[in-house]
This record gives sequence, structure tokens and C-alpha cells, in this order.
Amino acid sequence: MAKKSRPGPGLSPEDTELFRAAVSKVNRLDHEPRALQPRQKRPKNRSPQTDQRAAQGISGEEGELFYRANLPAGAFKELRQGYFRPSATIDLHGQTVAQAESALLDFIQIHTDFNLKCLLVITGKGSHSPEGYSPVRFAALDLLQKQPWIHAYCWACPKDGGTGAFYVLTRKGRS
Repeated sequence: MAKKSRPGPGLSPEDTELFRAAVSKVNRLDHEPRALQPRQKRPKNRSPQTDQRAAQGISGEEGELFYRANLPAGAFKELRQGYFRPSATIDLHGQTVAQAESALLDFIQIHTDFNLKCLLVITGKGSHSPEGYSPVRFAALDLLQKQPWIHAYCWACPKDGGTGAFYVLTRKGRS
């Protein structure tokens, strides 16, 4: 039994005939029958893997961008755009890796409380070092990711040091 043809809105009879001629030799594909069961929705409960990922954080740009999955919405974008003004600054230029790690840990512990705070950590790029990279920079970034009260970090805006400095967003958790 053939279906009645109804031209669509705005189609002329010539367009309708042209379409029918173009599709006249098309064969219907065999389809699998529809599923009887509706799709199961994913449970909204967080899995241990999700919790572990939130604790570990998400890293990008070779470790030079970092945020935890449980960071408040929009906070990382605001941090990257420089909306958070640094409340304290530390400069790690000229220090050994051990000195820099110790100084950075002390700095973070002193300047971190139960409110979100932005700190500025200046590491330099290492462009003047003989190896061409800054071991202090990579040690500092590695140390920051391991601290549970560090929620995010990213390159600073050019006015605050650009890629030679990092905004670090901190907040102690309530136990």
C-alpha cells in the first residue's frame, strides 16, 4: 500500500517529482528490532575511581596546569584569567631544589586557611640555566600536586610573571 504524497512546505510539484525520481531506486535497509528494555541511566553515585581522580587532580600542558575535579565551577577559569589577586608571593629564583621545596612548603602552610586563596609562586623558566630548563620549577610543580590543600595552579598573567610564575589556589579542608 503506497503512502499518499504530501508536498512539504514550500516545495513545488516539480521539486517533489524530482525528489521522487531520485529516490525511486533506493531500497529500505534491514534494521534490528527495537530494544524492549529502555536504556539504563548511569548511577549518579560517585565511583571510587572518580573520588581517586578528584583527589589526584587533572593535569595539562606538561604538568604546568593543574586542578582537582572537585574545584568549584568556574574557579579554574577565573584563576587562569587572573581574577584572583595573589595574597602572597614567593620567589624561588637562585635556590637549589631542596631549598625551594622547603621554602615552598613553609610558604604554603603559612598562607593557607579555610578560604580559597591565591598565591603567586615565581619559579622562572630556567632559560638562563645551563640545562635550559628549571629543575626548581618542575620540583615545585610536582610538590604542589601532591599537597591536598592545593586545588589548582596555572601560569600567571604577564603582569605577574607570565609563564615563569604560577597562580596557586589553596584551601584547607575541614576535618
